[in-house]
Amino acid sequence: MPKLIAAEIEQSLRRRIESGEWSDSRRLPNERDLAAEYKVARNTVRGAIDKIAADGSLTREVGRGTFLRHGGSPDFMSVVQKLTGVSPIDMMAVRQIFEPRAAALAATNASANDIHEVALSHAAAVEAVDMETFEHWDAELHQRIFSASRNDLLNHLHEILRLIRCQDLWRDIKRRSFSPQRRQTYCEEHKAIVEALLRRDAEAAANAMRTHIDSVSRNLFTNHGVA
Repeated sequence: MPKLIAAEIEQSLRRRIESGEWSDSRRLPNERDLAAEYKVARNTVRGAIDKIAADGSLTREVGRGTFLRHGGSPDFMSVVQKLTGVSPIDMMAVRQIFEPRAAALAATNASANDIHEVALSHAAAVEAVDMETFEHWDAELHQRIFSASRNDLLNHLHEILRLIRCQDLWRDIKRRSFSPQRRQTYCEEHKAIVEALLRRDAEAAANAMRTHIDSVSRNLFTNHGVA
């Protein structure tokens, strides 16, 4: 139980830091005061602060206390945590920027096997008999295109976006938007992307992907769903 309590305090302190509660003084209350506030032992508070300090968000000065790191730059994990709450509009705007570029890079940089894997995922999506299977292969097609781009940073950024889209809220949105007609449309759009990749036509691949993402976006904002 102490570990759970320390984790809860850590998250509470992170939220308070992000809200700017101590941005003026840049100094956190001492451990004794925080322990009294949370009604726990001081070593529990210390453990929570240690976790936050470990990623560089806080600095400790002997005899003075614990302070917010100068410069106010957010740590990596806090940024990732915020990403889980992004809106569908923001998500689709980012996809419209990243995915056509990834398709163009894949047309140029992918190996023959990379493109073959993309084509296989498209074929599996076409043959899928239920929504869950189709969604799996749809997501695989997009992930394999990013992998085929041979740009590690772009690929990792897409992995983050994919994790966000796998949350329960997004799954509910997808279920509400799913229909055989839309599935057929998405398969046709995927086919155009795959054909452009096979021809090594970067411009056509980017345009086909842009058409697909625009189609998904229209369905999302018109009918509150996303593919």
